Formats: sequence, C-alpha cells, structure tokens
Amino acid sequence: MNNERTMNTHREGSAAGRREVHSNVMSVVMTAFFAAVIFLGIQSFRIPLPAAVGTPFLHFGHIFVMLSIVCLGGKRSAVSGVLGLIIFDILNGYLHAIPNVFVSTIIKCLFVGAVFSVMKRRAAGERKKEYMAAVICAALYGITNIAVDFVWSVAELVLLGSTLSAAVAAEVMSIPATIINAGFTVIGIALLYIPVSSAYRRIG
Repeated sequence: MNNERTMNTHREGSAAGRREVHSNVMSVVMTAFFAAVIFLGIQSFRIPLPAAVGTPFLHFGHIFVMLSIVCLGGKRSAVSGVLGLIIFDILNGYLHAIPNVFVSTIIKCLFVGAVFSVMKRRAAGERKKEYMAAVICAALYGITNIAVDFVWSVAELVLLGSTLSAAVAAEVMSIPATIINAGFTVIGIALLYIPVSSAYRRIG
C-alpha cells in the first residue's frame, strides 16, 4: 500500500512538473510571438504624421502592445513590447528614440497591465465587462503614452538647449500625432480584443 502511494505521489509530481515546464515554454513562446507581431505591426504599416518634434507615424505597434498587455499581463508584455519596438528602432535607424521607447513602454505596460488585471478580476468572467475593461485600458494606455511622451520630449529639448516655454510649445504642436495613435489604438482594441483574447485562451 505504501509503495502504491509512493508511486501515485511520484506520478502526480511528474505530471505537475511537466505542466510547469509546458507553462514556462508557452510563456516564452507567446512573449516572443508578441514581440515579433509588435515589430511587424510597425514595420509593415506606417503613415507619417506631421509634428514639430520627432518623426511620428501612424502604425499598428501600440495596438499589438496593448493586446500583449491584456493577454500576457504587465510584466511579460513589457518584455515583448520593449523587444519588438527596440528591434524596429535599431533596424530602421531610430537609435535616438530607444531610451524613450524603453522607459515609456515599461511604464505603460506595468501601469495599464495592473489596472486591467484589477478590472478583469472584478468582471468575474463576464465577457462584456472584460471587453469594456480592455477598451477603457486602451484609452488609459493612450493617455499614458501622451503624458510620458510629452514630459520626455520637453525634457529632451530643454537638455539640448531650448528654453522651457519653447520646448513646451513645440511639444504641444506635436501632441495631435500622439492623440491620433491613441485613438487608433482604442479602435484597434475595440475590434480585436474578443477574437484575440478568445484565441489566446484556447492556446493557453
């Protein structure tokens, strides 16, 4: 009897170990997958937008970062977001943008990921509430992006020798481009959250 119990315990432990390994592998695979999708989302579709500071453009990258947040959570989406966006910057000559991208992506993913986690938990499995939480968090992502980008760009211009008032004025002129991308992100999440989250649940 003791031998049988020992064997059962061993089998249960082995099964639990296999499940943990499978979970870890899937975590790495999906993080890498979203990093690739984020990169392709910018690389394959770009529409330049007018701005006084920088070279902004309309793209799918923020939509896919937001999708990674709702699927992977804050920490893993920060990894996939940073990888996808920085690889794009390196390959396309935007090396000067990397510090901003690195810091702002981590802030957005961790902050919005934490908010979505709370809202999803309160939804208690109700798909309609989860959907609304995703759309609200997409708007929050856009607002956070506008705020972080504004502060970063103003600080950057001041460090380069501009006066504070001139830096603020220049960045205010550039805000419409960031707002357009924020609106594009909300629309993208409104259209893609249900099919993408459903597919992710089936895979997971």
